Amino acid sequence: MKLFSLMFSAVLMFLCLTLVPATTAEAGMIGTSEAVSAQQQPNDHARIDAFLSKSEVQDQMRAMGVDAATARARVQALTNEEAAQLAQKLDATPAGGNIGTTDFIIILLVIILLAIVL
Repeated sequence: MKLFSLMFSAVLMFLCLTLVPATTAEAGMIGTSEAVSAQQQPNDHARIDAFLSKSEVQDQMRAMGVDAATARARVQALTNEEAAQLAQKLDATPAGGNIGTTDFIIILLVIILLAIVL
């Protein structure tokens, strides 16, 4: 009986060791641009959302027949590259916060096009 339990324990231990999955870890270098873009992505969406939260922008959107909630949902659906481009466009506005008519129309057209596409 003692020999049986010893053999059973040895076989059980052998099975446990062979059934453990062998995993490997892999490491690699990432570039600075990848690290910065990963940190910048949430900020772009937040900045665009903050822009859309302004009362002047919402008044203009209402005048053009665009629902603010729909526009915000579409901004959240933007890809990271599209959000970065739109946020860069917002950075190009004058320091006083007054954007030109052309810039405003371009921003609204992008939002409307995204609303239509999505």
